[in-house]
Formats: sequence, C-alpha cells, structure tokens
Amino acid sequence: MTTNAWVDLQSSDFCNMLISLIGYRFGPHPEERLDEIRAERSLYAEGFLQLAGIKPGDTVLEIGSGCGFGTAAIARRAREVIACDISPAFLEYARQECAAFNNVRFMQVSSRDLSGVEDQSVNAVVAISVFIHLNLYDMYLYFREFHRILRPGGKVVFDFADMNRLFGWRRAHGNNELFLEHAEYYRADPAALPGLIQWNSARGITGVARAAGLKCLKLRGHMLLFGV
Repeated sequence: MTTNAWVDLQSSDFCNMLISLIGYRFGPHPEERLDEIRAERSLYAEGFLQLAGIKPGDTVLEIGSGCGFGTAAIARRAREVIACDISPAFLEYARQECAAFNNVRFMQVSSRDLSGVEDQSVNAVVAISVFIHLNLYDMYLYFREFHRILRPGGKVVFDFADMNRLFGWRRAHGNNELFLEHAEYYRADPAALPGLIQWNSARGITGVARAAGLKCLKLRGHMLLFGV
C-alpha cells in the first residue's frame, strides 16, 4: 500500500470501502450481502488462526483490520487483539463491528511503521488479505518491525499472491484470468496498481524475511507462517 488510496477512503461510502476490501466477488453492491461477507471472512480468518496456533492467553497484532470481520474472529480466540490499519474509515467501522468485544483495541498506523507497538509485546502477528498488496520492500520493512515487537517464540502468518499460480508449471490451476483483469485496470489507471494484487513468490518472501531475522516455519497453499 504505497499510496494514500486506503487512507482516503470515506466512511460515508460504505460500498467503496467493501469493494476496496474484498473486490467485486460479491457484486457491485456488496453492502447488500453483508451477512455473507461476514461469514466468509470469519471462516477465512480461522485458517490463519489455526496455522499460527493462536491460544486464549495470546496477544495478537492484526495488520489491516479492514472492516473488522477478521478482527472479530481473532477476538474470539485471543486474550487481546491490537487491530491496526492505515485507514481511519476502516477503523471507524471496525470499532462498530467489534463493539461487543472488550479485548480489542484499535490503532491507526502509518505504512510500514509500528512504532506505537512496544518491543516484544505480542505473541503473534496476523495479516489477512494485506500482504497480497505489498511488494518485497514493503514486506521487508514490516518484517523488521515484526521482529522487534514479537516475543520469543512469536509467530507471523499472512497470505500472499503466488505468482506461480499465474502461468507455467501450475497452468492447470492458474489464476491468469485475475492477472489479465487487473492488467486492464492498470491500463486505465497505473497509479491504482498498489491497491491491486502484487504477485510474489514464497521463495522471494522467505529470503526477505530471513534478512529481517524471521524464519519460515510452514507454507500452506498461499499462506506463510514465520517465527522469530
């Protein structure tokens, strides 16, 4: 997220907020299918929590709370959730979405800057559908912050856009239709690309993470688990 497109989201335009969060998978008016979106995002979040082994006593830092759908799933498992986002509009809605939980606190952050989080203060970092938008430079700077704030034995789990799914040896299971669709968006507005998908590889991400002091523990599909 290297532009201010996310920061400039307006809470009054809930439709655009949802599209920025989940794309057009739920049609041009996703606000009309909110219950479906909640259910889908909650189920998706469970995969991250299981992979990271989140326990009831854990403090979890969430990078990119969005509308709070995943935040709620984390709050049901962890002792405390620190939900971060660069978007005031997302944070405003997420606070409402998670109003029933007393173990969530929200924090507005700047891209690649978690200076408001204390050293060795969290057990796990969870980022759901965030790192798919980041290039390797962004990731490296976040990884350095993760290394600082994680307690010994801490974990980091996130999903990424696997470039090996585009073309080549996995063509039968490829996702080139999505790439070609985004190419048309890029043609219309190149500045919008950071809000689309940044294709990466597990090998590249693992190498960058290693340079920041993190070690890869597991690759599961398009999810990666790292530890300190």
